[in-house]
Amino acid sequence: MVRATIGTRRIPFFRLGAIGALTALAAIFSAVPAPAQQMINPKHPRPVIQEQVAPDLYFLFDYDSSNAGFLVTDEGVLVVDTRQHPRDGQDLIDRIRKITDKPIKWVINTHFHGDHYLGNPAFKAVGATIVAQRETAALMAKTYTKEIARRGKFFESRHYDPKEVRLVMPDLTFDSEITIRLGGKEIRVFYLGPGQNPGDTFVLFPHDRAIYTPGAFAKRSWANTAFTPSVDSWIALLNKVAGMPGIDKVLPAHGDVATPADVGEMAKFLADEYAGVKDAIAKGLTEDEAAKTLLFPQYKDYRNYRVREHDIRSLYQLIKTGKSRYLE
Repeated sequence: MVRATIGTRRIPFFRLGAIGALTALAAIFSAVPAPAQQMINPKHPRPVIQEQVAPDLYFLFDYDSSNAGFLVTDEGVLVVDTRQHPRDGQDLIDRIRKITDKPIKWVINTHFHGDHYLGNPAFKAVGATIVAQRETAALMAKTYTKEIARRGKFFESRHYDPKEVRLVMPDLTFDSEITIRLGGKEIRVFYLGPGQNPGDTFVLFPHDRAIYTPGAFAKRSWANTAFTPSVDSWIALLNKVAGMPGIDKVLPAHGDVATPADVGEMAKFLADEYAGVKDAIAKGLTEDEAAKTLLFPQYKDYRNYRVREHDIRSLYQLIKTGKSRYLE
C-alpha cells in the first residue's frame, strides 16, 4: 500500500489544472543573459557516475548536468529529479531497470530549474505519480520557456533535439511536508522556506541516514543567486539541515556526495558573500565596481568561481529592489 500523509493526517493533495495559459505567458520572456546560462564543455564530457550509497538507495552524479536519485523497494521505486531532457530521463529509467523490474511509482521534482524536471515525460509514460511543492509547480509553468532557452548549449553538446522536450507538470502538490510510505520504507519530503529558489524541496531517507537536497546546496561550489527571494532564509535552512540529527550522507542536486558539515560550510560561504555585497552597497560602490573588486579569494577554489560577478550583480538586484533578477 502506498500512502502520502502529513504528520498523522492524510495529505490534501491538489491536482493541477490546465497549463496552457501559463505556458503562453511564459513565452513572452526573453532568453537568460549569458552569465546565467549553463557552461558546457562538449570537448571534454565527464562520465555519468552511478553510486549505490545504501543497500536500497542509488545516486546518479552527472558533473556536466544535474543529478538524480532513486530508492528501490519490494513494492516499487521512488525517484528524485528526472534530469535535463526526456532522453536523460529515459537513460535513468534504463539504469533503474538494470536493478529492478518493480514499477516506478513516485517522482519528486525538487525545484523548478529545467535540468531537474525536463526528463518528466519519460516517467509520466511509465505511470509514475509526479510530486512537487506548490511554488515549484507554479514556477515550472511560469518559467518554462526561459528554462528551455538556457538549456540550449547543453542540448547541443549532447545532440539532443529541444523539440522532444515538453512541459509535464506535477500530478500532485504539497505545501510544507508529506510522508510517502513505499515498500515498508518512509520517505519525508519537506519544504523549509525559500533557499536558492522558492519551493526548494528536501527528500529525507531516515532508514538510510541520507538526505537529497535541491539546488540550495552543492559541495564547495558557488551557487547561482539569481533566483533567491531571501538569502537569509537560504542560509537559515542550510544551517537547519546541517544540524539535523540522523544524517550521514547528503546527496546534492549538483556535485558529488557530501556530509552535513559540507552543508554548514556552504551556509558560511553564502553568509560571507552576502555580507560582502551588503557592505559594498553601504560604502556606495556601484554594481560594476563591486563586481570587479569583490574577489572573495577564500572561495576562489570553489567550483563555478566564474559566476562570481554574476552572483554579485544578482545580489545587488535583490538587495536594492527586493526581487529576484530571474523571477521579476
